[in-house]
Amino acid sequence: MVNGNFTGCAKGMHTPIKVKVEIDNDKITAAHIDLGEGANGYAKVAQNLEEQILKKQSSDLDAVSGASVTSRAVQNATFNALNKAGLEKADYSLKNGTYSASAHGHGGPVSVEVTTNDNKITAVKVTKQTESPYVGDTAMKVIPKEIVKQQTLNVDAITGATMTSEAIINAATKAVAQAGNAQAWSQKPFVKKTTPAKNLTTDVVIAGGGLSGLSTAAFAVKKGLKVVVLEKNDQIGGSFRYAAGAFATHGSKALQKINQDNNMNELLSWIKKANQDDPGSSMNMDFVKYLLHNSGKTFDELLKIAKTDPKFFLKLPYICAGFGAGGQVAQILEKYIESNGGIILRGTIITKINMKNDIATGVQAKNSNGKFTINAKNVVIATGGASYSKEKLLQESMPSLKNVHVFNEANLGNTGDGYDLLQKIGAKIDSNNVYKSAELDFSPMFYTNFSNEPDYSKAIVINDQAKRFTNEAPFSFLNLTTALYREGSSRYYLIYDVDQIDEKFKEKLDKIPQGSKTMVHAQTIEELADKLNLDSTNLKETFNQYQRACALGQDKFGKSSQNLVSFTGKNGYYAIYTMPGSWGTIGGVNINKKMQVQKEDGGYFTNVYAVGEMSTGNLFTDYYMIGFSLSDYSTEGRLLAESL
Repeated sequence: MVNGNFTGCAKGMHTPIKVKVEIDNDKITAAHIDLGEGANGYAKVAQNLEEQILKKQSSDLDAVSGASVTSRAVQNATFNALNKAGLEKADYSLKNGTYSASAHGHGGPVSVEVTTNDNKITAVKVTKQTESPYVGDTAMKVIPKEIVKQQTLNVDAITGATMTSEAIINAATKAVAQAGNAQAWSQKPFVKKTTPAKNLTTDVVIAGGGLSGLSTAAFAVKKGLKVVVLEKNDQIGGSFRYAAGAFATHGSKALQKINQDNNMNELLSWIKKANQDDPGSSMNMDFVKYLLHNSGKTFDELLKIAKTDPKFFLKLPYICAGFGAGGQVAQILEKYIESNGGIILRGTIITKINMKNDIATGVQAKNSNGKFTINAKNVVIATGGASYSKEKLLQESMPSLKNVHVFNEANLGNTGDGYDLLQKIGAKIDSNNVYKSAELDFSPMFYTNFSNEPDYSKAIVINDQAKRFTNEAPFSFLNLTTALYREGSSRYYLIYDVDQIDEKFKEKLDKIPQGSKTMVHAQTIEELADKLNLDSTNLKETFNQYQRACALGQDKFGKSSQNLVSFTGKNGYYAIYTMPGSWGTIGGVNINKKMQVQKEDGGYFTNVYAVGEMSTGNLFTDYYMIGFSLSDYSTEGRLLAESL
């Protein structure tokens, strides 16, 4: 009989996860999960898994939806604890054969095939997937190879492609479970290839390998400068990897040749109109115009680096052009930098900017191999925004965000590192720090992105009081997202008439389990309110007011008559749980046209620069404009590099 307390440990997303089990007469009588630091909001996940441990009396736990990394870590830690207690054995024997399984990725299910022979994993193949091109590619190449090479399922996710990585690992784990003890195979050691920690001297050191950092590096090596890029993730590109790759530019010779260039005055007029209802701080239109004026040349130079021509165009009120998806362009720049003598150190972060007499002399950095120094003539901070760590800062600019569930689409590495680094040397942080609006988002089960978003111009958007509060078909669809930020409710729903919804989206809806955090279907408005636990009187009044507006062709929120379409209710209604999406943040530090960082006293550092998302307070209000980020960030990088 086994009695006592036993603790197991496993690596989580950011910190080790511990599971303590109490054993009495070979039975688990209590389980406590310690998710470590940074686990805010995961209390229910821990509770779910603790209950499973007690119910199943084993480490064979079901993953909690939306927390696959944490679930797998808890499984491994539980196995480790029970192994110490002698209740679960590390059996590595495997039945010979080929086994298949799938797990949820970023764009849909990822199917994996695992072959075993003589108690070894001999092959792992991704057989089917719908992940975004150039986003999960590295994970699909590296992880199957490492599972076979190191004979373990305990492989680290590729940071920058976490969801794809976890899908492959989870699917492989399910497949191995058909052949033997997957938990034991998840405990076997894994050795990660790491970047050496050695001191370097260079002309330019750049913190961050997203678009702005890569652009700065590419144009710097083109000029003949020595460059070192430090990227915290295993994979370069940052949030740019998820971008469509569309640039809003002016003055491109390549685009002028094919009559696809933008008129400067028309662009500026559109920008002013799009931001006219913003209550926050105003944009610096002089700086906006300055970057636009130089953006065409940047686009042309990028085409030369890529050795290609414009490939696609987005017809918005202005023209966006591109020559590849964000991840593809990131790979092109990565190859160009390294083939021209630039150094990119992955899995490495800056911990301090070294200063002497108000002049930067380089940076302190660290990775898994230790700490080191990079001496540099110029320091460029391009670490991206603050989507995952600066909630209080964002709420100061927009207090309504306190209750809003924002769906972050930014790279997980966007934790405001540059804000902290620059504040420590006396930089001024902009007063306008807000989320960068993306399209509306839904449960991850929908697998939606900018290419398959449903049309919500004919729908009703309601808040947690069952009341309508905005125009669902505004000047730009991103204005709708901004309206949700500002309104401040804990939940939102899109209400559709079943007969008026896009047929392809309807097919998707009919496959998703109903619930208040996914979607519900009801025959009446009263039933809809009941299923969503909303005030029935309010919802009926909201619905009736909207029907009257449709009949009159006039809406108090300004919705156009062409989008005021009455609901028939013949086949009922859908209510879809909706979150305002975010592609990043706006704000950070202030910079001038030389990209020099502003100090608290109003002056500017001589050789400390910021580019990209972490210095956007001058470029946007609280409303993001499609295509301008890519144009602005790459142009900042080019202008800075050419001035060094």
